[in-house]
Amino acid sequence: METHHQLKLHSGKFSIEKQHLVNIGLTERFVSVLAGGVLIGSALSRPFKSRFLYGAYLAYRGVTGHCLVYEQLGIDSKRPHAVNIRGEFIIDREASDLYNYWRNLNNLPGSLKHLLDVQQLDETTSAWKSKVLGHVFPVRWAAEIVKDEPGRLIGWRATNDPVWKHVGRVEFEPVAETGQTKLKIVLSYHPPAGGLGLGVARLINPYFEGLLSKEIINFKHHIESQQNIGA
Repeated sequence: METHHQLKLHSGKFSIEKQHLVNIGLTERFVSVLAGGVLIGSALSRPFKSRFLYGAYLAYRGVTGHCLVYEQLGIDSKRPHAVNIRGEFIIDREASDLYNYWRNLNNLPGSLKHLLDVQQLDETTSAWKSKVLGHVFPVRWAAEIVKDEPGRLIGWRATNDPVWKHVGRVEFEPVAETGQTKLKIVLSYHPPAGGLGLGVARLINPYFEGLLSKEIINFKHHIESQQNIGA
């Protein structure tokens, strides 16, 4: 006697879920929706013109939280991003001399070309003025020394919420038996405007890196030409 087993095929439902990476923070989403609505409202009579299309895209990125441009650049503006600029330079001076000179902040405007003024407010806080963006747009900030290791390291942070928040440190590392010092400097800042600011920072970082290099080279030449640079 043959036994027949009937195989029943059950239909299944399959779906491909298309995930849209949310790479925009809430503030930027709100601004995108607002700007998109304004552009769309001003171009309703011409729905295929660029203004309407830009407005539609801004509305899309605001509602979904997904920016195609950020995705291509690998930017996630929901997360805080720090941009670091680093430099290392050999200077023909003892580390202790360089530390003492730098620690007396009043010495720096004469050594750094783009630094217009430093006012020492107390032992750890100071007010700075720079022409990094030119004389027409001087940049001002207050800074606090948060780490001070005599002869070795000075670390600081901006305290008055400037346009670009930043922290920095400068290290003075003796080069064995040469009388030279390896000066290491790091600047770390958080660009404004979320992912947009990060994208702009990536574009202008080469400028700031070149500027930092020129400033430290000027500092090197100035220091090495001095007979006595004690505090």
